Amino acid sequence: MLHARLLRYIDEVARSGSIRKAAQHLNISSTAINRQIIAYEETIGTKIFERLPRSVRPTAAGELLLRHIRTTLKEHARVREQIAGLRGLHGGSVTIAAFENLVINLMPQVVAEFRSNHPRVRVHIRAVNGPQLIAGLSAGDYDLGLGYNLGVPPGISALATFPTRLGAIVATEHPLAQRAAVRLSDCAAYPLIVGDDSMTIHAIIREAFDEGNLPFHPQILSNSVGLMKSLARRQEGITFMTRVDIAEEWLRGELVHVPIHDEVIRDQPLSLVYRKSGMLPPAVSKLAEITRGALKGLLG
Repeated sequence: MLHARLLRYIDEVARSGSIRKAAQHLNISSTAINRQIIAYEETIGTKIFERLPRSVRPTAAGELLLRHIRTTLKEHARVREQIAGLRGLHGGSVTIAAFENLVINLMPQVVAEFRSNHPRVRVHIRAVNGPQLIAGLSAGDYDLGLGYNLGVPPGISALATFPTRLGAIVATEHPLAQRAAVRLSDCAAYPLIVGDDSMTIHAIIREAFDEGNLPFHPQILSNSVGLMKSLARRQEGITFMTRVDIAEEWLRGELVHVPIHDEVIRDQPLSLVYRKSGMLPPAVSKLAEITRGALKGLLG
């Protein structure tokens, strides 16, 4: 069985692409790292790194070994955090990945509540898209994931799912802001601010307009949720999001979510997911509980 120190050495050398750089990062001599790697290569009878003039790269055997090492290191970190949890959440860390708009509008409230009771637990929040969320969760890089329309694959499970729905997002002074509900045809009378075709929302809105036999000619396209909301606040047009996506702006009285009643606007399920690998560590379970509570408060 590999010694824990050697695991870290091999992993860092592979990530750095150089024994010298790995040594600098680990604050140890490059000779010591090289000596241990050579000794291990002699033990298994094959090279795990190909030595190049100024760098190293894993051999085929090295790639196999690295997959094992990284899985082992992740599981070891997870077990250490579970042990820390047994001491009452006095340490450890938890990582949650979420869509950018959820990171901005939901996670500040969630993190503040979590840290008010567990200030020694480190919280790492990643803004990702759907494929990145599922890939990272499956690989064990994230403890929790939060996103819309997640095609949950085997090995991933939902802790909670909330039925959310897109609405017209307008400034509080906009002519549509006081309406109880609108139709897409009402929205089409104003400039449209829509996510560009790199974002899932683009296809959802385009298909809704097509099914409603309405012309789809957005005047402003962007892949920045923040920019789209900022333009809506300035009354440059109408954008389309869920109520969760504008939680902060709604509280400040800057934006309004007006429901759209057209049947072509479908629910956008918002799911809190995790990788099925046994019982959730205490810190992860607590963060999930607070996230669920915050969503219930916003969505009723």
